[in-house]
Amino acid sequence: MKRSKATVEVDQSIKIGDLSAATVLAFSDHICGTVLIPAEVKRTLIMRLRARGKSKIRATVQVFAAALFLLLESAIPKISFVVIDTEYSGYEPDIEGMLLNLLRKAEPEFGKERLVFRQVGKSSPAHKQAVAVHRGRMEPDRVLKIEDFLAVLNWK
Repeated sequence: MKRSKATVEVDQSIKIGDLSAATVLAFSDHICGTVLIPAEVKRTLIMRLRARGKSKIRATVQVFAAALFLLLESAIPKISFVVIDTEYSGYEPDIEGMLLNLLRKAEPEFGKERLVFRQVGKSSPAHKQAVAVHRGRMEPDRVLKIEDFLAVLNWK
């Protein structure tokens, strides 16, 4: 029996803007995935964006959108709908725009209606996975490097 596409929830443990610790992003439904962004990678990315004239929050939001794409990219064909935890209130339209641009490179028909921002609770499997990776109880599926972001953000 073929399973239908998944509706996944996305959550993070430790915000991108906290440059003293690694960030973990996770998605979960009947498919799941996790990425870890080491603190030094976040510091380098934020520093480079700040050098390009971005405010700290704009730099943080851009890194978050790129990280969301890197988290979801291998599962895009299996995902029908993405629920993203409201991590950066007021910046959802910016995150949505950046993320959609990236998603549409992988799947040109990926529609705006497939993304929604709302609170993902502590009982969410995505939250539990993010926390488990952050606490070292689970290995991340992927540890992101500067090069991963450079490729996604088209930086030289």
